Parts: sequence; structure tokens; C-alpha cells
Amino acid sequence: MPIILENVSFSYSRKTPLETPALREISLRIEKGEFVGILGEKGAGKSTLTKLFNGLLRPEAGTVRIDGLDPSSKEAKRRIGMVFQQAADQLFCRTVYEEIAFGLLNFGYSKREAEERIYEAIDSVCLDQAALSRDPFSLSGGEMQRVALASALALRPDYLVLDEPITGLDPAGKKEILDTLRKIKNMGTAVITVTHNLKGFFPLLERVVLIKEGRITFQGSRESYLEKGCVPLPPIASMMKELRERGIPVNPAAFTVEDALEEILRVKSAFEKGSSLTATEGN
Repeated sequence: MPIILENVSFSYSRKTPLETPALREISLRIEKGEFVGILGEKGAGKSTLTKLFNGLLRPEAGTVRIDGLDPSSKEAKRRIGMVFQQAADQLFCRTVYEEIAFGLLNFGYSKREAEERIYEAIDSVCLDQAALSRDPFSLSGGEMQRVALASALALRPDYLVLDEPITGLDPAGKKEILDTLRKIKNMGTAVITVTHNLKGFFPLLERVVLIKEGRITFQGSRESYLEKGCVPLPPIASMMKELRERGIPVNPAAFTVEDALEEILRVKSAFEKGSSLTATEGN
């Protein structure tokens, strides 16, 4: 069963003079095994939405169900892995080993089961076993992000929710996290990421959810997202859109370097031959 939100609304400081609507009548369905990107400007409601998934927040109207379960239930929380934007905000143990073991022991796994899953988790995020004895706060930003990710993966969640997981990482760290998420998705876990970094994530997304002022204004495939001209755009797609607006008939839905290069070479070749040009949009 999927994550299902039906007509969900949420406000901060409700029933006070400072009441601030954050989400308005959100309906959303996320299936297992999907890679979903939740996009929108700062303050659009993206992070608020993800906090409903594991019961950190409860809706004031509408319903949220995780495989038919209330998000605040222990079993629902086991099925949802959360990684915050600042990994340091969710690290608190003396060693990496204790950090990853904490959730497992809290959910009743034996020390033997926990140890097996700890080694499995650090392997999946490309952390060396030597890191297990280290203080999490002595690690680099990328390493702390991987520890937080390993802590979530150790429970083998059906859904992994990440808030800006590559913000602040160097190029090598970003690539490692993206490669890990691709592998996790291919193993059947749904990956749900709040991000503004479309350069890194867009090629991985199977579905895009765009939020503006607390409402979903678009949800669909990445190809449909580009065809409809939604923003924000990944850098390559933004460039192709600008070329199109300047009268160069390239396909504005191209978003990889390879596709863009192919389109530009196609147009160049046609110009050289004096051919009439039409974009390949929709091919």
C-alpha cells in the first residue's frame, strides 16, 4: 500500500493571532519504489508536508495514511526513514555505531540483529567500518550525512524521506549520496526528496510534485513538468528554454548534457544544410 494524503491542511500557531497556513487541501499518493521530488520556493510548505509522513506534525484537516496506518503509530514510523537537511540535528550519540544502533534497539531488535543491520547500512552508504568507533561530530559534513542516512536505512524502511540531502556537500559528496539513493531506489524503497538542487536530482526523478503557497500546483512525470514550463528548472532545461525563446527550435524538454548537445548539433546541422527547422519536442 502507498502513502496517501487526502485533503490535508495544516497551519502553524493555529487559533492564535499568529496563525500561519502552511498547507491547503493537499491530496497526494506515493507508491513504493518511486523516486519523487517535492519542489517549491522557500516557505512553500515542502518540509511541513514531509513532517506529516511520520507523525512529527498532524493535519488539522484531512487524513494521512502510511500503508493504511496512522503515521504516529510505531509500525508506520518503522516504515518511514527520515533524513533532515542538517544531519547534525539528528545525531546525538557518542559513536557512529551507537547512532545507527539507536533506532534498531528502540524498535526491539536484538543486539545481534542490530549489528548485522549496522554493517549492512554502512556498506550501503559507502562508510568504512573504522568510522563506527568515531564521534559523529568529528566527521565531515558528507560523512555525517551518510551516518544519518545509514541510521534511517538500518530499519529497512519502505519509504525514505530526505530534506535537501546534498546541500552543503562538495561535488564528490553529492555524487556519493546521489549514487546511494539510486541504488536504494533500485532495491524497491521509495525515495522522496525535498530539493531545490535540480542539477543533481532531476535525472533521478520519476515524478515531480510542485508546491506553491501550500498548494500542489503540479504533479506528474519530469517530462510533463518540462513540457508545461514549470519552474524551477534544471540548468540544462533552463538553457534550452531560453534558446527556444530566442527563436532557436530546440527541444525545451531536454535536461541532460547529452540530450542538449544532440539537439544543438541537430539544429546546427540543419542550419548548415539550409533545411527548415522544427523542434523535436514530443519525440
